[in-house]
Amino acid sequence: GSPRTNPRPSHMPTFEQLKGEAQLGALEGALHAAVRDYKKEVTDNEESAKQRQKEANTKEVDLLDDEDLDELHAQRIREMKAEAMRRQEMAKKGHGQYVEIKEDQFLQEVTTCEKAVVHFFHSDFQRCAIVHKHMQAIAPKYAECKFLKLNAQEAPFFVTKLQIQVLPCIVMFKKGIACDRIVGFEELGGVDDFSQIRLEKRLTEQGIISYKNDDIDSDEEHELRERRGVKGGGPYEGSKH
Repeated sequence: GSPRTNPRPSHMPTFEQLKGEAQLGALEGALHAAVRDYKKEVTDNEESAKQRQKEANTKEVDLLDDEDLDELHAQRIREMKAEAMRRQEMAKKGHGQYVEIKEDQFLQEVTTCEKAVVHFFHSDFQRCAIVHKHMQAIAPKYAECKFLKLNAQEAPFFVTKLQIQVLPCIVMFKKGIACDRIVGFEELGGVDDFSQIRLEKRLTEQGIISYKNDDIDSDEEHELRERRGVKGGGPYEGSKH
């Protein structure tokens, strides 16, 4: 018969296998090189960042000769001027202060502003005097709202119209419409030495003011605590005149 060719020993790799292994070897080498290059890049970047930080730390920075800061300062000045102008305009209209008005001014005052708080008071009631002190302190803090006081004895028409029966009575207005009221001190803790913050937060509930968390450390607060228990408010029967 025909001579048999000896098969290739099983341990000999085929050409395809060799080719595949060469590709894997090349790929592995490339990966190692890539990792090495990446590590070098990271190290270089870290060194570069350290150098830049060192330079920044030792560099003299003249804050008075910086165009960006000049613009920031100029912008702040513009904002402050605008705010001052706004406050001046509001002050002309009675904002930022606690003002006493007469009955014939009442309608004009509460219908020509966005928000107003009117304290209907009796000149002989001690609790009305306490409200006066708080309103005096609150008014400059919230210039967006008008704070007014009206002697109930001299305003029989609006006392009747608004059905005010107990004093002190603080009525809140939005665009001339009465939207809420605080009658007596019940909602403020039922005590004469209630805190100014409590009144501010109560006015905030209806959005009449936006509460500002300022520290209050006034002689007024101390004085009111000294007067703990002093009464004086009560039912209002209307003008005797």
